[in-house]
Order: sequence, then structure tokens, then C-alpha cells
Amino acid sequence: MSYASCSGGAIQYAEQDPKLVIIAHLSDLHLGFRAYGRVVRGADMRERDVAAAFERAVQELIRLRPNVVVVAGDVFDRPDPPASAVVALARGLESMSTGLPGTRVLMVAGPRDTPRRSGDPGALAVLDTLSNVDAVTARTQRIEIDRLGLNACLVPYRALVRSAPPVPGPDPRMRWNLLVMHAEADRGEAAGIMIDPEEWDYVALGGEHQRRELSQRVRYPGSLERVALDPWEEAGDEKGFLTANLETGQVSFHTIPVRPVVALAPVKVGPPGDPDRVRRRVREVLGEVPGGITDKIVRLRLQGARPNDLLALQGEPLRALRGEALHLAVEAEKDIHVPAEAWLPVDYAAQVRNTVLTELEHDGKRNLETERVITEILQGISSVSRDRPIGAVQALDGVVSGFGRVSTSIPIGLTAILGGGGRARRAVADLFRDAGNTGPETALSRWWNGTDGETLDGSLRRAIDAVAESRGASLVDDALESLGATIQPEMAASSTQNRLRRTEGINPDQVREEFNMAQRELLARRADVTEVEGDLEAATMDWLRERQDAETTLFAYRDRARELRRRIRGMEARGPEAPCPTCGRILDSHYEEVLTGLMEEWESVVQDGTWWRSRWGQLEMKPQHLQDLERTALRLHSAVETGSERLEVLRVRIKELDGVQAAPLHELDDTKGAVAAALIRVRVARIARSKHLLLDRASRFVSRVSGGRVLALTFEDGVVRLQGSDGALTPLSEEDLAVGRIAIRLAVASLVAAQGLCVASLPIEHPFDSLDTEARIRALVLTKQLLNEVPRIVLFSRGDAVDARPELFDYVLEVRDDEAVTGPVLRSASSGPGRIKIRSGSSDTLKRAGFVPTDR
Repeated sequence: MSYASCSGGAIQYAEQDPKLVIIAHLSDLHLGFRAYGRVVRGADMRERDVAAAFERAVQELIRLRPNVVVVAGDVFDRPDPPASAVVALARGLESMSTGLPGTRVLMVAGPRDTPRRSGDPGALAVLDTLSNVDAVTARTQRIEIDRLGLNACLVPYRALVRSAPPVPGPDPRMRWNLLVMHAEADRGEAAGIMIDPEEWDYVALGGEHQRRELSQRVRYPGSLERVALDPWEEAGDEKGFLTANLETGQVSFHTIPVRPVVALAPVKVGPPGDPDRVRRRVREVLGEVPGGITDKIVRLRLQGARPNDLLALQGEPLRALRGEALHLAVEAEKDIHVPAEAWLPVDYAAQVRNTVLTELEHDGKRNLETERVITEILQGISSVSRDRPIGAVQALDGVVSGFGRVSTSIPIGLTAILGGGGRARRAVADLFRDAGNTGPETALSRWWNGTDGETLDGSLRRAIDAVAESRGASLVDDALESLGATIQPEMAASSTQNRLRRTEGINPDQVREEFNMAQRELLARRADVTEVEGDLEAATMDWLRERQDAETTLFAYRDRARELRRRIRGMEARGPEAPCPTCGRILDSHYEEVLTGLMEEWESVVQDGTWWRSRWGQLEMKPQHLQDLERTALRLHSAVETGSERLEVLRVRIKELDGVQAAPLHELDDTKGAVAAALIRVRVARIARSKHLLLDRASRFVSRVSGGRVLALTFEDGVVRLQGSDGALTPLSEEDLAVGRIAIRLAVASLVAAQGLCVASLPIEHPFDSLDTEARIRALVLTKQLLNEVPRIVLFSRGDAVDARPELFDYVLEVRDDEAVTGPVLRSASSGPGRIKIRSGSSDTLKRAGFVPTDR
């Protein structure tokens, strides 16, 4: 926008050509990033992509000729970058030194550039010795460039995560003040350094891979390349860097071409169970991708497919497609989050009673006597208590033999407890488990404890038992015990192959027809859920986007009003001797006219901002149509859950009719025997449903952790198999075993928490360190997302993963692993993302709560 300015004796509105001070703003280069294991001529292809993007950015910088180049952290992808990454950076800096001899390069270390050991400055520190390069890695530094009148405050990661980080401030003696840091920005109440954008001419942030504007002066440029292992959210984003003209406030984005990422819309493959249709639809859709999929990073999600349906692609179909693309991720239909309210009722006794009575009626055995028996045995039997948390560990306090006393809190979030050799670390893990074992031994407590020596088969059986217990199976077992029915070992096993009492006098055709009808109804309800969930997701995204747009616009008006207010006050203080806001000449006789123009614009901005404040307030509450969709989704989820269990009960009944005999119940009279037979049927159905849910969730998790190398997890004839692109993986490597066990453990935690039970903490131990580097990172990302359901997750590990992704951890404790060394057993280390808070209001300009200006 042009302001009134003077030219000779006349007032003109014209753009001037002020002395330019251009800042180029880059961040998140992630040199050395590797993914997907594709190597050509000895070099990882994704690492070459990232280096090429940086090289293109350097050439564009030389063309633009900025005064200062800022790199806001995560220059490398890990604290110990490969030599090839250091060479790529050195070549880029050398090109800038030659092409931009007068340009300073200012760099701050991000978490990926910062070694865990405080005495190690990291690879970035070496660059600080180069001329025209300032690389800050440890403490906040101020760089003054006198010829530009610029004060740059550089805040590295280590300075941000200190227990009492310094609060940076501008230098009022300098014409321009620039703040550079790598941090998460928050406008809410989260802890962090408070930053007032009004104090700085530009705040250059790093740490977000997607470009974002927090205000006109506070921005993230995004990464130069798509450097997430699963970059689907960034598929439609342009990549590049920003330039900011400090004089005019103009900010421009400069695009850098990068390797294409294709996140295809979900493809309908019809109802499950048709492998030919799955293969045909995949070939059709990928064949229609513009330009093909050769050397691209591609995701294909199959709507209507479960993880097991992906096995239709095993062998040549998937092998050929993955050989063509750089990386191809084929995913089942998006896992639908089932709200806890939609699961089985909290009153398990009433639910079991109703189900048993229905079964007795089908058996022709429902009468006053059987009703009395089932009612009496369920009275006084309690299911898993929802009030007693599982693994309630908020602190550790005890003695580790040979090392000393441990006393520390375990805060909410993702905690890592690290140790070199491992003996002390394992002892601390034992202390953690002891602290979490406060109740009787149950299937859930056995799962929570886990053991390092478990097989994959044992892990899954224990997991099925835990999920079944969370769904009320233990109540059925207690009811059978109260009846005096003996559960044979094969019946107690987590298998749908339990031997059942055959029921006489039942029409098999009628039961099969009922089963087929229930199956059709369930498929229809699942289709309804998928459709409503899609509508709900779209409506939620629209609402959140509209809220974000309203907030962004509101803050843009606020910042504009602040700037106008500052200029008005400056002019009022100096009167006719004030300089023109644009050309700098003394206003003299034009003073009143220019001041009036600025005041009118200020009043207009305040008026528009007030409307946007009102609109932003309206969008705080969910719209009515969104609330209606949530209620519909809840009702459909409940119908699916009820229908799923009913289908399993009917499946058990059909097996009875096919002649599968039960374990003897001859010791019971006819009344108790009829009730026991119905209870056993309910028990087997509930375990079968738990197994189905667990296999589905664990298959999704194992695919994510393995990067699609494992398509699904199957369990047949008591044997767990990991299904890869060419069939079942055999023999299983240590890494395969670790992938499966981690996926199963996280899946149980997710299912139990979704059931409404409180999993207060979750320890993760040995299998994690057996994963390869990429799988460890994927597992960490998945674990971090699980914090929405499990408040405390503690990883006991050697520490490689923490070094690779320190920003994912909220708390890190290092274990002293040498008995001869004195000192605390646990010592805290830097962790988590650096956090800042953006001051969102100012009492002397606009009040955010109403956007009402104070008296001028």
C-alpha cells in the first residue's frame, strides 16, 4: 500500500525506491537425509535430491543478491552427518562466497544439528571459522552488520532448551533488528520464550517443513525438500525459501523444483474379498497418473480394503510397481478412530446378561430358571475397573543395586531413558515396572509388563488376552467359574478354535441365513461409517481452515494497525517537522493531510479488524452441522461394534452346528449347562472379535513402522506371519521380529485406551533397538501420536533414536552405566523442540479480546 508522500509542492501517491535491505530466509535443509534405501552409484537417491535442492537454492540466491542469508536450523538431518552432507554444504557456501562476496550467512543450529553431549558443538560449528559465515551452536549471539545498520540475534537449539533460556531483545541503537531461531511457535499458554513481533523487523523461524506465516514479520519458509519419511501432507506444497525487504516489509517466496510426491485420492476397490478387483483397480489408477509413477514418491490408499486385502498384490503386481517408483506406499482404507462412547457399554454385566439371554432363546432354553441363574452369577462380579489406571507411574524412587538411588519424576509426554552398556538401564526399567504393578495380576498387567524374551507368537497371544480382557472377557470367565464349569486349557487359549457344546434342535439353515443377513448389514453399516467419517473429516478440516484463516486475517489487521499507530504517534510527536512515512522528506505544510490520511486508514483497519475478531469468536464453537455429523458417526460406530460381536456369536453357533463338540460340561445340570454353553459361546466370540481388531490395528502399525515393507500381520493355526511384498517373511530376522512386536504393543495400547480404560503409562524396551534407523524413526513418530491416548510413554534405549530425532522427546534421562563413577544414576539431557510464544496482543494498540483500540 502506498502512503501520501510529498514531491516538490504537490501531494502524490507513489512507490518510492528506498535503500533495500534484503534478507533471504532458508531453513530445514536436512542435508544428509536418507530414505527408502534406494542407492544409485553408491549414493542414496533421497540424499542426492536434498543436496540438489540446496544447490538450486544457492544459484537462485546468487541471482537475487540478498544482503544477508539466514538459515534457521536443521542444516543437517542428524548431529553426525555423513561426509557427503558436509561436502554439499561446503560447496554451497563456497559458491555463495564467490557469487555473493559481500553477503553474510547467518546460521543457527537446530535439534538435528546438536549432539546430545553438551561438550560436543557438532559439525555445524566448523563452519563458524569461514569468512562471512556465522554458525551459532551453543549460546545466543548477536551479530552486528554496521554497513546495513543490522542487529541479528541468533538463538540456537541449545539456548532454547536450557532450563532458564535467555529472553532475546532488540538493539534500539540499530536501524534493523533481526531474530533467528529454530522453534515451535504457540499463541496459547504453553511454556516458551515470549516473542513480541512488534519489537523485531523480521523473525526468521525454522522447524516447520511447510511454509507458514504467523504475522507479516514472523514466518517459516518451510523445508527446501520434502524431508519427512511419509511426506503426504506436503505433496501439494511448493518448496523453496523467502526473501524479506526490511524497508518495505515485502516478503516473497521463491520456488525450488524438487522430486514429485503423489498422494492419490482414495481409490474405491469395492467390498473386501475380491483380489482380482483390487489388482485391476491398482493397475488402472497408477496407469492414469500424469507422467506415470517412474522415480516418483507415491501413496495409494485403497478405500474399502482392509490390511489383509493388500495381500492380493503380493508377488509380481507389487514388485513391478515398486521397481518403477522411487517409493510406493500402498495402504488399506484409513483406520477409523472409534470414540470410546461407541464401544461396548460400561455395564459389562448387563451387556453379557442380555447376550446370554438372546443365545438361550435361540437354543430354546430361556426360561425363568435360566434367567435366574445368569442374573445371580453376574451379581457381584466386577469387570476391569475403569477407575484404576494401568501402569500408573508418575515418578521413580528406589535403589538400583550397584549404582545408587534413583529419584525422578516422569512427566507427561514421551520420555527416553538411555544408557550405554544397558545393565543399569535394565535395572531402571525393572524399577519402572515395579512401580506400575500396583494391582492383581491380570491379562492387562501381563501385557503391560512384557518380557524381552517373548516370541512373536507369544506377544500376539498375550496381546489378544489383554484386548479381550479390556472388552469384558474376564467377566465371562468369572461367571463360568461361578457356575462350576471347568475351562479346559485349550478353551482358555486365545483361539476361535475352542471346542464347543453342540446344541440340538436348531435349524442350521435358519442360523446360516441369519449369519448372512448379519454380515450384509454389517458391510452396509461399515460403508455408512466410511462415508460419514469422510464427510466428518472434510467438514472438520473446513472448520479448522476457516478458523485459521480468520485468525491469520485478524492478526494481519492487528499488525497493520500497530504499524499505522506507531507512525501516527511518531508524526504527532514531531509535528510538521516529521518526515514523510515513505520518502523521508520533511512534511511541513503537508503534515495535516498526511496525518489525516494515516488516521483514516487506521480507523478503517480497526473497523475491519473488529469484524474479523467477531468472526473468529464465532468459529470457536463447532458449527451445528459438524456436531450433527459427530452424533451420526457415533451412532454408526455403535451399530458396527454391536453388529460385529453379533456376527462372531453367529459364527460360533455355525461351528457348533457343523459338529464341533464342546469340552465336557456333564458335571453341570441342564439349567447351568445351558447357561454355561451360552457363556462359552459369548466368550469365544468376544476373543475372536478382539483378535480381529488387534490384527487389523497391528497390521496398520506394522506397515507404518516398516515403511510398507510388511503389508499385514496374519495369525493362522497359532502361528504369526509377517506378510511382505512377495509373501510371508521367512525366516524372520531379528529386525522383522522387532517390527512385529513393537507394532503389536502399540496396537494394544491404542485399542485398550480407545476402550475407555486409562493406560497411564507405557514402557517400550528391547525390541526398539533392534529396528533399523528408518524403522526406529517411524516407530517414534507413531509413538508420539499415541500420546493422545496414553499420557506417558517411556522408551528404554541405547540412545541412537534420540540422537536422530531429539525434538520428538519431551524428556531425556541418561543412565550412569559405570559403577565406579560417582554421581546421580539419572541425569537429564536436552530434549524436545525449542518453544516460543508469540505475543498476540498489545494494550497500546489493539486488544485481541474485542479488537478495540484505546484512546489515541
